Amino acid sequence: MRWIQAFLGTYLLLFATGHGSIENTDATATMHAARALWLRGDSGLRCSHQAPDWPGEAFLADYIVQRRAGEGVLFYGKQGKNGLVYVWFPMGHVWLMVPAVALGEAIAGIFPGVEDAFREKVAPGLDDAVLLSNNSYRDGHFVIDQAVVALLPPLFGTVSILLLFLIALALGATRRDALWSTVAIAVGTQFFPLARENLSDGPGMCFLLAALLATVRAWRGQASALGLALGGFLAGFAVLSRYPHGTLVPLLGLAVAIAAYRRRRLRELLWFALGGLPCLVMLLAINYARHGDVADTGYPKASSWFNYPIWFGAFKILFAAGKGILWFTPLLWLVVPLALRRPRPQLSWLGWSLFAVPMLMFSSTNGWQSGQCWGVRYVTPGIVCLLAILLPQLRPWSSHRRVFLALFAVGVLVNLTGVVSPTRGHSQLAGQAVLAMYQRQYEAGEIDDEDWESVRQDAADHFYFLPRFSPLHGHWTYLYRSVTGGFEDQEGRVRNGSANTIEPLFGVVALDQSQSYAPGYWEDRGGRHLWWRFWGDLLGISSWLLLAPVLLAGAVLAWSGWRRLSQ
Repeated sequence: MRWIQAFLGTYLLLFATGHGSIENTDATATMHAARALWLRGDSGLRCSHQAPDWPGEAFLADYIVQRRAGEGVLFYGKQGKNGLVYVWFPMGHVWLMVPAVALGEAIAGIFPGVEDAFREKVAPGLDDAVLLSNNSYRDGHFVIDQAVVALLPPLFGTVSILLLFLIALALGATRRDALWSTVAIAVGTQFFPLARENLSDGPGMCFLLAALLATVRAWRGQASALGLALGGFLAGFAVLSRYPHGTLVPLLGLAVAIAAYRRRRLRELLWFALGGLPCLVMLLAINYARHGDVADTGYPKASSWFNYPIWFGAFKILFAAGKGILWFTPLLWLVVPLALRRPRPQLSWLGWSLFAVPMLMFSSTNGWQSGQCWGVRYVTPGIVCLLAILLPQLRPWSSHRRVFLALFAVGVLVNLTGVVSPTRGHSQLAGQAVLAMYQRQYEAGEIDDEDWESVRQDAADHFYFLPRFSPLHGHWTYLYRSVTGGFEDQEGRVRNGSANTIEPLFGVVALDQSQSYAPGYWEDRGGRHLWWRFWGDLLGISSWLLLAPVLLAGAVLAWSGWRRLSQ
């Protein structure tokens, strides 16, 4: 019962911070693939000349094909051998969305008026011919499907938190120390906002932590054959959910192999490998069925993506004001020095390896900032795995209590910042502001043509690096503007203009209209990135009436469950 209480309470508390719909383009594309798989048995999308079943499907498929034909680049996916278009996002994440889409379709059949209400709210008066010119409708239709999909991130976040507790116990921590470690990672690091984002990183990290638990138990001689096989399967599904985890799973296999060799029980490694084999077979078979090549996931070749100076990327991932992990996970300032002392914690080599591999890999891409997310999501699983191994053994809440509590408090505040305002909306305004700032410098002759072109091609590389545009302060100003009607008037009309948008957030004056738009998505204004504001405004009911019972039930259940688990 205590595990159920802890699970339900934690889920409800995370759910209270969740989205009302899918908040980024990547996950929207994945949802369309999941919908196609549910309705037609194939995740391939149809272009406008192939009799598509809904507008968003045709828009996305046409975009992918036209981008390839016009510019010769793969973007968001690739056309398969059968003429259908397959998004490049991980197939495992598509499969995880299918039950949510199925439930959403069933609910939408019972309440058909909700979709019409959403259309009227975000795109009033637009006819079908120009409807997809409205971003909020284009990326948000099938609003109930999206709402159910948005239940998944807190689910996987909750399971991840329980896994962190179990990993600490498996490493020999007391229940009290395991609870400290779990809470510190769950709300004091960049893990917290990841548990509400609809990208594949949350589920992928959850499966990776499950495989890490099996690995730790194997290292400690506590693993059963069934546990190792299940751990291997979950390691494989971590790769299916997030392809770059294919570089991390071999490290787990190496730890299992070392443990098996020491005990002269090599069959333990065999069980782990056999567990992961079905996932490998599925990955290779589906790649071949789609594109005629077992190694072709639809992503561009690695050489076209991993070509950035690695030391520049590493410095940005560590220190960038808008994404740097040393600001977004301040506990690293204490844990890293402690971990380098002797004697070192057991399995510390594995923790450092799980941290270093994605760190070095994604430092070599100019997409180091990892898009519409809080922090550098590409390296968040590595950070979490590192802390999951080190914290329960170092116990800084005992040895360096004041420093730990101070850094923990800063971490909570920093990552709460990722909840109070939408990352997508902030990024839009920051992008407009950075263009205005550099255009002014370009026209004044302070930067040359090459510098100006680099800004125009990748504004995110600049606004996620410079302190002026950091979400660590920008999100709070964004929240104030949302609460006080800074982006909309009382009738819901959008307030564009530099004085309403980029000036109060970043102190930059726009030079043209394109640099002064308010957040373009309906759900990015007025706090609607939170589900209780989204549905309150859409259905015309009090948002607080939606939130209060969730918060109350979550607090009571979480307190009771975790208190009993820690005893």
